[in-house]
Amino acid sequence: MNEDDLTRALGALKEPASDDLMSRVLADAALEQGRRAPPQPSDLLLARVLRDARRAAAGRRRRDSWAWGGIAAACAVGIFLGIADPGGVVASVAPESYAMEDLSGVYAFQLAEVVE
Repeated sequence: MNEDDLTRALGALKEPASDDLMSRVLADAALEQGRRAPPQPSDLLLARVLRDARRAAAGRRRRDSWAWGGIAAACAVGIFLGIADPGGVVASVAPESYAMEDLSGVYAFQLAEVVE
């Protein structure tokens, strides 16, 4: 018996593979091929993603500038009200124990001690 006879004898013992087994083997092969060479996005898709990202960033910058403008305006109004106190707005909100006249008297007294 030579090698070819042995191969034929072993081949005769094997049963042919079922269609279900072959479909599973082919599906596994396709998955393995996909793992080894993952799909790459096209240049058109990358250009669209970049364009959308730039548009979103421009909108965010615009909203951020409005927010910083609002914060700056609130600071300016706070400084104006703190310095000018138009119509006694700050004095009317402050409690009686912390009236502006009381604070100015304490400062005048301390200033008198320093001058003497």
